[in-house]
Amino acid sequence: MYIKWLKWMVVLGALAVAGLRVGVWSIDSLPTPQAAKLPARPPIALADLEQALDAEFAPVVKDGLLKESTGCGVAIGVIDHGNRRVFNYGAARRDSIFEIGSVTKTFTGLALAQLAEQGKVRLDEPVRPLLFADIAAGPAGTEITLLDLATHRSGLPSVPDNLDPKDPSNPFADYDHTALHEFLVSHGTARPADAKYLYSSFGIGLLGYALAQRAGVPYAQLVETEITGPLHMNDTVFALSPEQKQRLMQGHGAGLDPVNAGLREGGLFAGAIGAKSMVDDLLTYLDANLHPERYAAGAAPGSPGATIPAAFALDHQIRGTVKQNTEVALVWLFNLQSGRFEHGGTTPGYTAHVEFAPEQDRGIVVLYNRMDEQPGQERFVDRVAENINELMSGRPAARIDFISGNDPALVALDEFESDL
Repeated sequence: MYIKWLKWMVVLGALAVAGLRVGVWSIDSLPTPQAAKLPARPPIALADLEQALDAEFAPVVKDGLLKESTGCGVAIGVIDHGNRRVFNYGAARRDSIFEIGSVTKTFTGLALAQLAEQGKVRLDEPVRPLLFADIAAGPAGTEITLLDLATHRSGLPSVPDNLDPKDPSNPFADYDHTALHEFLVSHGTARPADAKYLYSSFGIGLLGYALAQRAGVPYAQLVETEITGPLHMNDTVFALSPEQKQRLMQGHGAGLDPVNAGLREGGLFAGAIGAKSMVDDLLTYLDANLHPERYAAGAAPGSPGATIPAAFALDHQIRGTVKQNTEVALVWLFNLQSGRFEHGGTTPGYTAHVEFAPEQDRGIVVLYNRMDEQPGQERFVDRVAENINELMSGRPAARIDFISGNDPALVALDEFESDL
């Protein structure tokens, strides 16, 4: 029972730390050990990137985080001006499937934009009547809206205080309509008067659930209809088929111990954390963010495919400031210095990073089958994406073989070495 409780705490902790990473109390303010930079070299074109990355990853695969004894692997995808390349290191293959955690949230933001463009919802529509007409309405203009949820300005916590799972290894499975009703009756549906950005997995899960209720279908079906279907992302799902289960990478905890993440489809939180995907699907997703008109070609008028370009434009509109140099669109975070839209994801056994830069016409995906979310520590997937951007831009590049002294993987790597 202790192990299950501990796993549940890891789940909630990952959600909380992910919120701190991008919220107003960002862990960017904490001392973060930084990898040394390699000397600058001429910009590396996408066609030549494989040779450079092979050299960068050689020590990581030989003696580091991806050595064979860890069972870990990383799948990397880069799309540049419509050309894509995929690179796999360690145990990963091109068709490997990973949990992508909070990257799921970007699907929920796009689903909101799709339904708004189709006239099925309004961004300023209060969420309460979509779910519970019996809860009394607040004064006009004070209730939490769909836009508040999508921009993390609802004032809702990352995890509801009445979450009491029967199965701690799958903590969100039994958080149902009744539990949600109880929370909203107790908490209320008013937006704080001075609502600031406060990262809320619960808020995005609530948004996904409300959109599914309005559409009259389960959330997973809504995403398939509005996003993954039109974009032909056939390996981006919430419930894995038997064949897809064979391609799911074994997840690992921060200390490299194999774990069964237990999030499954995510229950009411599906719209926040529930998706599984693979590198090629997510490259397609980023390409659609960069060039949505390509994916609307031939779509029937009024179909989800036809509204994709307008929905992406709405999805990318900046809605407010998160912190210095960081703004928020519909879920996506926009870095003013780099010009990149970014989002990460973490579950107890996986870490993900996705980004796209419209001015550079470039997108990067990094998927890793290890929970790598530690306060005061740069995530491996973020460092890999940073390294690729720097290599392709001709700037000094971060070393990806760097391991922070407080990384729990160090102990495990030493144990692996002593067992040889």
